[in-house]
Amino acid sequence: MLHAVFEAIQGLPEPLVVAILSAAPVSELRGGIIVGYLAYDMPLVYLLPLAIVCNVVSVVPVLLWFNPVADWLVKRGRLTGLVERLRGRARAKKPMVDKYGVYAVAMFVAIPLPVTGAWTGALVASVFEMDFWRALGCVAVGVCIAAAVVTILCAAGVYTADLITG
Repeated sequence: MLHAVFEAIQGLPEPLVVAILSAAPVSELRGGIIVGYLAYDMPLVYLLPLAIVCNVVSVVPVLLWFNPVADWLVKRGRLTGLVERLRGRARAKKPMVDKYGVYAVAMFVAIPLPVTGAWTGALVASVFEMDFWRALGCVAVGVCIAAAVVTILCAAGVYTADLITG
């Protein structure tokens, strides 16, 4: 699937590619920053705000409409399996949410690993019916932390590669 995304964005302007990758649930901010930093050599002062804003804004519909749309789909017997899988994934984070409250969403989003990120964090916040603004704030904080971690790792990788290659 990721290969199909890369083929679809081939030839687009670099900032648009970073925006799409940062907003997409497959790659999120991690993909946008890595491509912008390593492939396009974009200045961080431009790259980071673009990637962060696109990642945060992309999950607003999840925060606003996941529960109503999911309930509507289940009521009509459509995509019930998918909806229940998504709800199950979010409910699996209940111990973390119970222990850390609203900070759980920010911490979960901040971990730059597969299946963590703004989309899953927004799903968790929606399933647990967090207030929209509080959930959006937690997602935004987590995205900013993840952006810092990914940027540091990219810079460290480039620095290490430069040391090795001379």
